[in-house]
Amino acid sequence: MKPIIISCLLTLALVIPCFGEEKKETTEPSNEAVAEGHSYHGEVFNEGPRQSAVAIPGTGDVQFKVTSDHPRVQSFFNQGVGQLHGFWDFEAERTFRQVAAFDPDCAMAYWGMAMANFKNEKRGKGFIDKAVERKEGTSEREKMWIDGLAAYFKDPKVDLKKRLREFVRSIEKIAIKYPDDIEAQAFLMKQIYYNHGKGLAIPSHYAINLLADKILQADSDHPANHYQIHLWDRETPEKALKAAANCGPAAPGIAHMWHMPGHIYSRLHRYADAIWQQEASARIDHAHMIQFQIVPDKINNFSHNNEWCIRNFDFLGQHGRSVELATNMISLPRLAKFKDKKDESTYDPKGSSWQHGRQRLRDSLVRFEQWQEVIRQSEKGILQTDGKSILQRDVDRFVGIAKFESGDLAGGKTHLAALKKILDEKAAKRDKAVADAEAKAKKANKKEAEIKKAKESAEKQFKSDIDTYTSLANELEAYEALTAEPADTQRALELLPKLKNLAKWRHARLWHRAGNEEKALELAAAAVKAGENEVLPLAAQIEILHAAKKEKEARAAFDDLRTVGHRADIDTPPLQRLATIAKLFGYPEDWRAKPEPAKDIGERPELDSLGPFRWTPPVAPAFILSDAEGKDISLSDYEGRPILVIYFLGKECVHCMEQLNAFAPLAKKYKDAGVEILAISTDDTEGLAATLQGSGDKKSPFPFPLASDASLDHFRAYRAFDDFENMALHGTYLIDGNRRIRWQDISYEPFMHPEWLLEECKRLLKARDRES
Repeated sequence: MKPIIISCLLTLALVIPCFGEEKKETTEPSNEAVAEGHSYHGEVFNEGPRQSAVAIPGTGDVQFKVTSDHPRVQSFFNQGVGQLHGFWDFEAERTFRQVAAFDPDCAMAYWGMAMANFKNEKRGKGFIDKAVERKEGTSEREKMWIDGLAAYFKDPKVDLKKRLREFVRSIEKIAIKYPDDIEAQAFLMKQIYYNHGKGLAIPSHYAINLLADKILQADSDHPANHYQIHLWDRETPEKALKAAANCGPAAPGIAHMWHMPGHIYSRLHRYADAIWQQEASARIDHAHMIQFQIVPDKINNFSHNNEWCIRNFDFLGQHGRSVELATNMISLPRLAKFKDKKDESTYDPKGSSWQHGRQRLRDSLVRFEQWQEVIRQSEKGILQTDGKSILQRDVDRFVGIAKFESGDLAGGKTHLAALKKILDEKAAKRDKAVADAEAKAKKANKKEAEIKKAKESAEKQFKSDIDTYTSLANELEAYEALTAEPADTQRALELLPKLKNLAKWRHARLWHRAGNEEKALELAAAAVKAGENEVLPLAAQIEILHAAKKEKEARAAFDDLRTVGHRADIDTPPLQRLATIAKLFGYPEDWRAKPEPAKDIGERPELDSLGPFRWTPPVAPAFILSDAEGKDISLSDYEGRPILVIYFLGKECVHCMEQLNAFAPLAKKYKDAGVEILAISTDDTEGLAATLQGSGDKKSPFPFPLASDASLDHFRAYRAFDDFENMALHGTYLIDGNRRIRWQDISYEPFMHPEWLLEECKRLLKARDRES
């Protein structure tokens, strides 16, 4: 295996030129009618990475020859291709932009940008059009790559499946014409896998695996290990074990290449191995984010990787680590994503670390019966309902269970009543809708069959919600019955068959508590079979087997648990209850036993060598700037106090003035929250003075200071700068009292959600206080 190249040793080793800097004969784009912060090269360049790329060690053994006289183009192009193979599309686009910075006429640079935006029709077409404009002078093979992708993006109205099939054929033609071109084979495999997810099913996994084997026999360190994992992930995962061992070492600088083996190990219930991979992936991401001042959720797959890691921690009984990681995820900055950009109430948390962290924390607390913590965090802490990531019905369900289980029967009944109230309201709306549909059909003299159909149609729109609330109410009623004094086991037995969406091992324990040992044993066995190598199903089964006096089977299950749960938190209630049984079986008080290590995982580096265990906010670069009167304003002036810094593009930027005017009315609210505001302009001090004149009087129109950074040095330092086009960008930053950048937004547009950001500042600073 190649030596592991650790991402924490990345260095900014390159001096990056701007677009067109090195080929002066290239026509420079017009600067006319281009809004501040927008690209001179067209709309497609507004989004995506605007800061320069660096050489990143460990992006895969890739050789993809392109036409260019520039000495750095080939190595950077290979890096971008490796990043495409590692599904690191955002960074791949950055690398291909760097290629275009070196050589603006390199057609394949724009092909690479289009490939990095394959899922974005508008941007992808914009980039490939530029490749087509430059393809003369390229090799025949390069023209085939460009023409195939151009045909795919040509008309988005054409049936997608037809376009995808034709694109695969275009790559296949390259692979046939150039049989030694490993990259053509690898991209063919990548595209076949992608098409599979779009409804063009892989006809033979065996046949496609022959292609993977051919690539890897030629180059065992090729990133195609990644595609072999995807190929077998949901089919026969054990067939990808070799690829799982090789994937990370094949491209150690790409986090996703460490993540993907975790899929295979998880499918095979090898959760400890999966956790190692997921932690390796997170560490690579952390190192990259910290070095290049990137907020976590800007990294694709980061949140998914960590939330899956939490689930695997739970499977192994490591509740403490689950809580630690989930709490960390909740504390991370959120991206400002809105379904309607003009309406701050439409914030969309989908896929965020904050959403995943909250959901996984709640689930872990419930699984490990941390009832008081469920109640505390749901009522006044970090698990309160927001109507999106955690719904009120979720709160009623889990807090209701927690209160019943912790002896607060009245509190539990309150949540049960809340669910029943909504259920009754929905049932009443359904009944009215059905009656109205029937009356309308009869009035129209419809036949009986048509009247029945109209009623069924009206009822159908309410069915899903009513089924959900019925199931939740039944579950809480079952807990109410089992925790009553005395327990109403008869009522519980009536309700338990009706429960849905409940883990088998939890369902088994409820049947056990209700006194039906046969059903409890049946469900416990099914839970262990479905949840192979999981701690909580085994723990439930041991309890139930022991209660049923099946000691031989209970001991066998406990023997399994000892190694499965070798790092489990045995002080949690589900495992504490096993202490008496462990003693009876003659096990030590700490019954955990270390399993034999796996022999098929390949060579693994020390995790600490890959990057830090947690993301930490980067240190804000110091500055000393001048205000309109020439007085110094420095970051050190705000030592110990949080500050919101707005980098704006001068008095001539209309949208910047709109931004400052949007934040101005909220300045006092920010100050009341302990956050002061400072705006930094691209203007010189004379320009600042003109900005402050406002409507003509001498009073500043803004209730916060303005400072000048006409040199743009600090725009660069804060990465509010387009390195490729040598222009300043809009930037907004929350810097805490310890000079850490807790939140940021860098864009071609100014940040225009001051109310939302105020609440985000409060949340992040509160999380910081909890950390300290």
